[in-house]
Amino acid sequence: MAEPLYIRIDLSIPGAGSVTHIAELEPLDAHTCRMKRIIETDAEGVIRGAGHEKGSRGLGQAPQAVVPHPDTYADFPDIEASPLSAADFEALWLEARARLGEF
Repeated sequence: MAEPLYIRIDLSIPGAGSVTHIAELEPLDAHTCRMKRIIETDAEGVIRGAGHEKGSRGLGQAPQAVVPHPDTYADFPDIEASPLSAADFEALWLEARARLGEF
């Protein structure tokens, strides 16, 4: 299994504003990753939802099991991505669990 990737993705959604996803991804190949865990925040950085392979709570839509690899994000004009450390992700995950409860 490849080392997990931790990434912050800022999405601009025409007509709907913006949303931030902070995700733990497992690379499958050069083009795709398996979504392991995801946290969704609003424009102010407040955690609104989270999900993992077995469930989710508060997300705008259910997470996809397989997503594009971060190396392909340049192909998507409405996405800004930046790497995140495992420690930073885990801190946010703990905050999401405290805020949202079990899911």
